Amino acid sequence: MREVMPEAYAWQERNWEEIYTVTFVRGLDERETLRRFGVADDDIGPADKEEVMERIEETDGCCDMVLAARSGDWTIAFEYSGWEGTRPETLRELTRDGGEAVAVMRHDYAASHRFQHAADGRIRTAFAPQRPQERWGSHPDALNDDMRALGLEPEPDKELGSLPGPVSVSAALALASRISGVLFTPAMLDGPLLGGIITDPAPEDPPTGDPLTTHTLRSFNREMAEAIDGACPDHQRRASIAEARRQCALAGVADHPVLTEALARAEQGQTQQVADDSPLAKLIRIWESDLTCQPIDTATGEWSVDSCEQSHRSPGGLYSVTFVDATTGMPTCPTCTPRRYPSEEERDAARPRWQAASAVRDALSPDARKAAYDIHLALVSADRVMADPDHAAAVIATLRAGEA
Repeated sequence: MREVMPEAYAWQERNWEEIYTVTFVRGLDERETLRRFGVADDDIGPADKEEVMERIEETDGCCDMVLAARSGDWTIAFEYSGWEGTRPETLRELTRDGGEAVAVMRHDYAASHRFQHAADGRIRTAFAPQRPQERWGSHPDALNDDMRALGLEPEPDKELGSLPGPVSVSAALALASRISGVLFTPAMLDGPLLGGIITDPAPEDPPTGDPLTTHTLRSFNREMAEAIDGACPDHQRRASIAEARRQCALAGVADHPVLTEALARAEQGQTQQVADDSPLAKLIRIWESDLTCQPIDTATGEWSVDSCEQSHRSPGGLYSVTFVDATTGMPTCPTCTPRRYPSEEERDAARPRWQAASAVRDALSPDARKAAYDIHLALVSADRVMADPDHAAAVIATLRAGEA
């Protein structure tokens, strides 16, 4: 199946699942695959989509259930609203003793998709499909030829921005099919499949080395990363706060009381992880909703189910009616006002304030070096609305001079 192209997976771009992980596993049957995911033997049994949807509701959208289907020498493990298959520890379990696995995750809400190819207990090639030039693993260049054929350019001639999310996932799935020889389709999920809840996942490896060595900032501007590394924590913090203020000014939200109060605390050294129920976290979610149109209660800042979806829930809490507009591929309903998605112009207008608020949150991180990495990424990323090469050069010079 070396010739499979992204078009074979175009169906998943048209209003399919927004969060899922599909893992192709060679050499293990369904039961053994589920065991290595961390499903107990006694918990393995027939399961269908309705049961999974119930579990998604019980877990507030972070599902811990996995289904398995056989295709030739490979088993397809599928997670609705889950991502266990992308964990290096899980992939090590699935591929120990000479095995092989390929995991592809789509996560629209976090805009953080993932491709990972593992063999014999090690990650060989991994990357975010939106940024195929940033790869890691023991053999990061092993799939370059196929990646290039699929539009996942591994070595761009010039600065390459992010590829469109769902389109890049189609290419990543096509790459997985080229490796496995299996074409994944929604029909594979029809009917009850063996599945279960993950209760004993592979334990996380203890952290080793410098966690920022693989930070995206290094791929975009190594000089900035090295300048941050060479600065003392106080200068790192001051540079982060200054950059957060710059982004707020560009977004036109410099006087927002939630942001000014948060930056004042950062300047006073009152840094800590931002709680999910804090005014800042709520503000970020509200502005993120302007980008994604994900329903949100603006009074509480909590994500919610929109009225159309709520009115079509069955007594058990599942969606009993689903309509899709054949022209747009978007959700619709003959009896309700359809959910309106923002235009590209509206997204462009909303993105700066969401980015600025996110930068303020980063400025409060207890780790001054990580805060500087996270905040200055928007300054040096060519496709970001806050990018400014000249200002980036000035920040680098200031950090090197030991000033802020």
